[in-house]
Amino acid sequence: MTNLEMSEQFADLVFLALDHGIDSVRSGGPLVPFIVVERGGERTLQRFVAERLEQSEAQARQALASLPSDVTASAFAYDAFITVEGTTTDAILVEASERGRPAGVRMAQRYTPKKFLRRFQTIGNPAFLGECESQLK
Repeated sequence: MTNLEMSEQFADLVFLALDHGIDSVRSGGPLVPFIVVERGGERTLQRFVAERLEQSEAQARQALASLPSDVTASAFAYDAFITVEGTTTDAILVEASERGRPAGVRMAQRYTPKKFLRRFQTIGNPAFLGECESQLK
């Protein structure tokens, strides 16, 4: 069974990344993959822009792999598709790690993108998708 207990500070970081991701796509534009890093009580956000989305995500993962040892938590946000009960939808995914936790957490917020005659809308509540590898060993 997965232990979803998180410190309040870590949960705040995870939901900050989810909320920022949703706000970024609300007007219909694409999400530029980003990481949020907590270090010394300060949070910084870094976006990764490349010609192709896959390159942006790879750059973000590379940055996560080389975080200094004084980083206490990190969150990586990107746009993806997820399938729930046979229906595929757009979603903001966040993979987050906290120093001292044996595994990271993967969360998602589904949404319907803005189109010509359709308004942007979130679908349901943020969902825990399971554990992921921690970026903070």
